[in-house]
Amino acid sequence: MVQKLNYPNGEREFRKIQDRFYKETLECMEKGNRISFKGLMEIITSDAVIISAIHKLKANKGSQTPGSNGKNIRDSFLELDLEVSIGKIKNSLSHYKPGDVRRKWIPKPGKSEKRPLGIPDIEDRVIQECVRSVIEPILEAQFFKHSYGFRPMRDASMALERVSDITQKTNYHWIIEGDISKFFDKVNHTILIKKLYSMGIKDRRVLMIIKQMLKAGIMDEIKTNELGTPQGGIISPLLANVYLNSFDHWISNQWETKRTRHNYSRIDGKYAQLKKTNLIPCFLIRYADDWVIVTNSKKNAEKLTLKIQKFLSEKLKLTLSMEKTKITNIRKRHITFLGFDYKKVKGNGKFGWISRSRPNKERFLSKINEIKNDIYMIRKRDTIEKKINDLIIVNSKIRGILNYYKFATWISVEAKKYSRVLSYAGWNSLAPIGAKWIPANHVDNLRSVHGEYTTGIPAIEYGDNKIKIGLTNLSFIRWEQAKLKRVKETPYTEEGRQIYFKRTFKRQPLHRADDLLKHRLSHAIAYSNRIASKAKYNFEYMMNSCYAFNRDKGKCRVCKEFLLPEETHTHHIDPKLPLDKVNRVVNLASVHKACHKLIHEDVNLNLLEEKVKKNVQKFREKLK
Repeated sequence: MVQKLNYPNGEREFRKIQDRFYKETLECMEKGNRISFKGLMEIITSDAVIISAIHKLKANKGSQTPGSNGKNIRDSFLELDLEVSIGKIKNSLSHYKPGDVRRKWIPKPGKSEKRPLGIPDIEDRVIQECVRSVIEPILEAQFFKHSYGFRPMRDASMALERVSDITQKTNYHWIIEGDISKFFDKVNHTILIKKLYSMGIKDRRVLMIIKQMLKAGIMDEIKTNELGTPQGGIISPLLANVYLNSFDHWISNQWETKRTRHNYSRIDGKYAQLKKTNLIPCFLIRYADDWVIVTNSKKNAEKLTLKIQKFLSEKLKLTLSMEKTKITNIRKRHITFLGFDYKKVKGNGKFGWISRSRPNKERFLSKINEIKNDIYMIRKRDTIEKKINDLIIVNSKIRGILNYYKFATWISVEAKKYSRVLSYAGWNSLAPIGAKWIPANHVDNLRSVHGEYTTGIPAIEYGDNKIKIGLTNLSFIRWEQAKLKRVKETPYTEEGRQIYFKRTFKRQPLHRADDLLKHRLSHAIAYSNRIASKAKYNFEYMMNSCYAFNRDKGKCRVCKEFLLPEETHTHHIDPKLPLDKVNRVVNLASVHKACHKLIHEDVNLNLLEEKVKKNVQKFREKLK
């Protein structure tokens, strides 16, 4: 089936197209029809998709990291005119030739070796995001349900919980820990492009752009890359999942999704019949290029390993590292998967065994040492404001560790080993500026983390209000039961978004108010002709005025009445801020044209309603 071209006029329409792509792909699969999507290039080059791509990258810290040309997102897009920024991407897509990738070597967690991180130019990252956002719904509908890495609304805790769920239900305790040698360096471009085509990406213009992305040279190394996909590219994780999708389904079809003549109403009835055959029971759980397979015996694990080695070599031109691939009885030894050590111990489970997991010792210790070093560096800062800022960053890193490892059943045991060390490191760094041991529930920052604890933590008082800012204690962490992934949870259906909200209490962001853009543009042009600084009315202003409109719920911040696009102005609350801050959403306010005049012009406010008068005065005070 070939979809009809539907050029999106705004972010709302683009999201509807994404939903439709996902739905139509599922329908094709259910009916056994050919999946075919053409006309994708017109969608990729639409203004709505390009603006969305730039906005998403802007929210990413990596957007300030320059590629080989030395430019970041602010230099290349945010401080230019809207039409110029969009035009740059459209022009580049019309005859695409990516810049060289800048390679950076970063340490692997808990290991002495390093892995290469490829950093494309910011313009190439925007183009990758445009392509990714259009083709992802088509591909996502076809991916294996127990592949968890770099997919929307999925995370490592779900992969770990799947391992626990399978071993608990089946009583299988033999696990293959797979290791594909240098996976990202060995991806074959021809095979990958063919896989994209077979999965419904039939627009050859898009395939050629992806091929150019794959062949991008590496700065100071090679001019053309004939093999592999760079780690660090926006689209690389999606392409990696495409490449391994056939591996996922091949393993799954060995047992889990094996077709049978009889349609069983219950999955356990199907498995009971399969056990009477010579088939090898196996369950795959994959996260990017890290994967494990659960099976019922060492002999079958060895057979599967050899079959996998042959499949990867013949079908994907990949090498299974037999030295690093392990076969483990988890009743005797742990496996290491996604930074967790996992095993079975005797307990009150269904078969007399229960699951236990803990942070991998080497990886966890490397994170702790990194934080200790950050705490030590606090004492070297020359002002109390800088010390507090560093303390806030350290707390953020600690919370990141706690949020990732809180799904390990033995996390409390591991965290307590290091909590005292970090607390005293914090005390030593903060003591020179008057730190005290204060009960955690009396400290003002991060109350959601330590509001229930009376344990003393090193903290300092700051400001006239004596705000108490402390160092988060690792021992406050509690184990949290991870959730199994529900297949219907996806960003591309209304049902899937509701499931996500019920699980996380996070709603998908509102679509951008793109109806404002043309009115914002005409207003900005007219207004900028009467002032000295035209630079302020740039791409960032145009984009963020739409998001400010959403934040203000379509109401004027002065009179609180609803706004129509043609009568909406966007006011700079503090117009004297530097260019990199003046157009942030927090500094923009949606107002009526008439209300905007009340703020800027010398008008008598005494005849206004009291609430309107107060709001105008507040904005006027900010202008002073």
